[in-house]
Amino acid sequence: MEKKEIREAMVRMEAARKRILHPYFQKLGLTPGQPRILNKLLEEDHVSQRELADRCNMDVATLSRSLDKLEEAGYVSRQKHPDCRRAFLIVLTEEGRKKAEEVHENFSRMDSQIWEGISGEEMEKFLSCAQKIIRNLEEV
Repeated sequence: MEKKEIREAMVRMEAARKRILHPYFQKLGLTPGQPRILNKLLEEDHVSQRELADRCNMDVATLSRSLDKLEEAGYVSRQKHPDCRRAFLIVLTEEGRKKAEEVHENFSRMDSQIWEGISGEEMEKFLSCAQKIIRNLEEV
C-alpha cells in the first residue's frame, strides 16, 4: 500500500463527511465552523475565547468572526470574565443551547454512519494511527 493512497483516502473521508453534513447545518442556518463551536459549547460553556479556539482547533481571529455571527443570531453571549477585565466568557443562550443540541444530534448520526461495521478494536487502532499522524503534522 502506498502512503499516497492513505492520504487520498483521508481527503475523501473528510470531503464525504462535509458533503453529508453541510445540508443539515445549512438548513439550521449555520455556516462552516459554527456547528463545531456550538457543539463544543454544549459540552462546556462559560469558557474564554482562547480556550474555545483551542478546543475547536481554530485560530482566535477566525473564531472571533464566527462568534460575532453567532452572537448576532442570538445563540451565544459574551460575559465579562470575573478574573480578567479584558476577557470574556463565551456562553450559550437558551436558543443557542437548542441549536447546539440539534447540531449534536447531526454529529451523532454522522458518527453512527461513519463507524458502522467497524469494531471497537479497529476504532482504537485507527485512533492510535490518527493521533500519531496529528503529532507528526504538528511538529512541522
